[in-house]
Amino acid sequence: MKGHAELAQAVEALKPPLRHFVRESHVRIALVINSAGQVLGQHGFARSYEVMNVASLAAAINAASHALAELTNAPYWEHLHHAGQERQIFIAPLHTAAEELIVVAIFDADSSLGLVQLFQDQFARTVRLLPEFRGVAATTREQFEQDLAAGLRFLSAEQ
Repeated sequence: MKGHAELAQAVEALKPPLRHFVRESHVRIALVINSAGQVLGQHGFARSYEVMNVASLAAAINAASHALAELTNAPYWEHLHHAGQERQIFIAPLHTAAEELIVVAIFDADSSLGLVQLFQDQFARTVRLLPEFRGVAATTREQFEQDLAAGLRFLSAEQ
């Protein structure tokens, strides 16, 4: 995503499928970012700094998981799941023609890993069909800081 207009279009396009994912999977918190950590959609966070913390960690996990997949000669990494005592986290790459996105879902006993996976797969199919993710150039490393700042400004303006 290069400019504010493209970012705004992508954010708007993701809202309906993200709402559907949250509603059907019963997750408490959901986040969609690109591989640079730029926030494209979120649900359930109380403060913007929490969004940015999770986005940064998810982008790092994505990069590390790609490296581990490469070391093990795996074609890609599928997802990461961690179950805590009260909450669970699910992180998965979402490959589109335009760029790789990362989906983060945090859920509790009202949901299950299977339910989250089922609706994340449906979410991924829906997002891949959106025009905003069929041909936009991926974020480059040079744009990393700009993208993070633009995403934070955009989300702060929405709240």
